[in-house]
Amino acid sequence: MKIAVCEDQEEEAAWLCNTIQRWAADNRIQAEVFSFGNASSFLFSLEDNIYDALFLDIKMPGEDGVALAKRLRRMKEDVFIVFVTGEKEYIMEGYEVGAVNYLVKPVDIEKIYLCLNRIYEKADLQEPFIIIDTGEKTVKLLQKEIYKIEVFSHKLNYTTAKGEFEVYSSLKEAQKELQDNYFTTCHRGVLVNIMYIISIGKSSLVISDEKTGFQMEVPVSRRLYNKVNEEFISFYKQDRI
Repeated sequence: MKIAVCEDQEEEAAWLCNTIQRWAADNRIQAEVFSFGNASSFLFSLEDNIYDALFLDIKMPGEDGVALAKRLRRMKEDVFIVFVTGEKEYIMEGYEVGAVNYLVKPVDIEKIYLCLNRIYEKADLQEPFIIIDTGEKTVKLLQKEIYKIEVFSHKLNYTTAKGEFEVYSSLKEAQKELQDNYFTTCHRGVLVNIMYIISIGKSSLVISDEKTGFQMEVPVSRRLYNKVNEEFISFYKQDRI
């Protein structure tokens, strides 16, 4: 697990980091803990790191903890957030951003342990995801966030709810990491996520995501039309969404 602590008070940050490390040692869980004194340094670290959990103070210099949490949700970062703060008046805003818990200082070690146990249990049950390396950054993508994967030259282009990403890989390698029953090949070098298909024609299909406003027409080969249509119907009959 990778766990971040964003706290501007050095003593409190050190105590929280040590508590998390003791929890990991007590439970024989491999964990890395990173400490940040403000929101900007934490956000900068996201270019190279993917965190499972963030223990976040609210009153910090620069961007406060609530604003940071809202930004993370807009970025579609699915990190587990725990507010650890002396500010009681932001409790409702904390839960609006899907915080695991809202702990008011001074915090008991037992409460930190309970939060970590809850996060660890939830992390084990996370939806399927993949990790891709673009060469510039490493990105964690839930499989349900992927709309389309297409081969361009020797690169794969991922069209996702988080944006477009290119990686040096093959479609065959990408398919090994994906759930077979969620993705279908509709054309040579093109995979689409079945859950976003809204219509299929003889030469093209449309994928759409109402939550993000995304919509795209994707070609369908004559050879693959029947297979894609059958998989589309089968997917919805089984109520997998």
